[in-house]
Amino acid sequence: SVVKINENGSPVEFYVAKHDYEPSLNGTGRTLLVRKDCCDQIAFNSTGINKYASGTVETWLNETYKSQLDANIRSAISTTMFYYTIGDNNTTITTLSRSVFLLSGKECDKTQQLANSEGSVLPIASKLQIAYYNGSAVEWWSRTPMNDNKWQACHFSTASNFGYGNCSASRYTRPCFTIPSNALFDEDTLLFKGVA
Repeated sequence: SVVKINENGSPVEFYVAKHDYEPSLNGTGRTLLVRKDCCDQIAFNSTGINKYASGTVETWLNETYKSQLDANIRSAISTTMFYYTIGDNNTTITTLSRSVFLLSGKECDKTQQLANSEGSVLPIASKLQIAYYNGSAVEWWSRTPMNDNKWQACHFSTASNFGYGNCSASRYTRPCFTIPSNALFDEDTLLFKGVA
């Protein structure tokens, strides 16, 4: 299903992607929302290094993008733990806790031979593989770095392929976050209202 979240005061559609997202990390009762369409083009990391944590896109998501959300949704999303690869020639999968984040390739049922599979496949993975901006399919970043070098990260193509490219290049972003199971939405507009 689709719900709506206000960005800069205007409703934007989000997929309800999974109930109880990563319960071993977050407990039960957190529902993953994924923006239906992409937003701004950002470098994965303007340093050119494929480190997701504190990189350019991850910082943008949790500062610039998050500030565009209404105060009630900002307080509802708090932080979510998820699996990610450290990058910069460190191929370890560990966990990160952030309010807003990107999907991994694995969560969209896509893998790269030279990249890790982070997390598990989402129930609506096939629906997530192609994303749009202003009605046109676009390339968009995942949070998954390549393991055979330290300057490339994985992204989705306009045809749902899971490719990779230099981290300093700008590609579209697709924010996601979790909300509690007692979140309230308007029955008519599907717009987020708050938490019960």
